[in-house]
Parts: sequence; C-alpha cells; structure tokens
Amino acid sequence: MVAVSLDAAPLVASSAATPVEATDRELMARLVAGDREALAPLVDRHYRRLYRIVLSYLREPDDALDCVQETFVKVVVKASSWRDTADVGPWLTRIAVNQAIDRYRRGKRRGKVMEPLAEGDHHQSLESGLPAPDSGVAGREIGVRVGRALLGLPATQRAVFVLRHYEEQSLDEISRTLGISLGTVKSSLHRALQRVRSRLEDLRP
Repeated sequence: MVAVSLDAAPLVASSAATPVEATDRELMARLVAGDREALAPLVDRHYRRLYRIVLSYLREPDDALDCVQETFVKVVVKASSWRDTADVGPWLTRIAVNQAIDRYRRGKRRGKVMEPLAEGDHHQSLESGLPAPDSGVAGREIGVRVGRALLGLPATQRAVFVLRHYEEQSLDEISRTLGISLGTVKSSLHRALQRVRSRLEDLRP
C-alpha cells in the first residue's frame, strides 16, 4: 500500500501549486513517471466531484470520505495502467465508482444498515414526468424515497443512475466512464428508473 496524505474534508483544497497550470493528462504523465507531487493538483480538481458521486452512491458521508481517499491511493498504485490517450476525468470516475461498489458490498456482507440521505430536489432531473414538489417537506420525502430505491439497485444500475441524474453525464459519457456498452447503459438506466418511479408512484397528482 502506498501512503498518500489527503485532506479528510472534501471542501479543503491542497495548498500545493502547479507552476504552469498543467493539464490533467500532463499531471498523470508526471505521476506515471514517478512524480508524486503531481497528485495534489489532481486531488484539488477532482476531489469534490468524486466525493459527490460516491456520496450519492454510498449514502453515507464518512464512507464517502474514506472511499475518495482510497480512490486517490488507487490512482497512485494504478498510475502505470493509465494510457495517455484516455481522458483523466472518466478514468478517475471509474476508479471511484468501483471503490464505492466494493465498499458498499463489503458493508452489506457485514450487515451494515444503510440509511438514505434526504436529497432535496435531485428527483427533478428524473425523466419520470413527476411534478416538482411544492414544499421543502415534499422534496425531502422524495429524496428519501429515491435514496431507498437506490439502495436496492444492482451495482451497475446504481452507478448508471448516479452518473446520469446526479452528475448529468450523457449516455455516451457513462459508457466510456464505466467501460460498458451503450446498450447496457440504456437498459440499466431504464430498469433503474422503473425502480425509482415505483417508489414515487403514489406522489403523482
């Protein structure tokens, strides 16, 4: 295991500076070459986004923090597997999602009880035709129901749903990020939406 020092809070950026505002690919190339100082700017740029993704997946802030830190440890360990033709953002996202899936499965094996987060108006991005809630209470109720539905989804459906509706990635982007076919993305999203909609059915006018 390679020790990587990361800030525990997702809203605190590293103080390390990048002299010429290197691109993600340049930073990854430096990391592959053994320059560990290239990690800090990547953390600065992607920590918040990855934290948001894994929190949406895991539904538990402490687990999400641990998962993002594990993700960047994995980035160092797996740096040599990155190809310079690959976009860095989707590559990092795939590692983060895989880490979240592994952590969630470990939690289920240990019998950990997962409680859904109240997420306000996330449901408004659902392609379900449901109206927006007319009060904060309704928004919280829908957020809880969506969270419970997510907890019951298989790993791929859950990852596709999170990237589509919380990160607003296109279907093609999800396909590239997760390394699965476009057809699998579409079918997984369709099944996930059916499951989530069923949780919200009684809220229709």
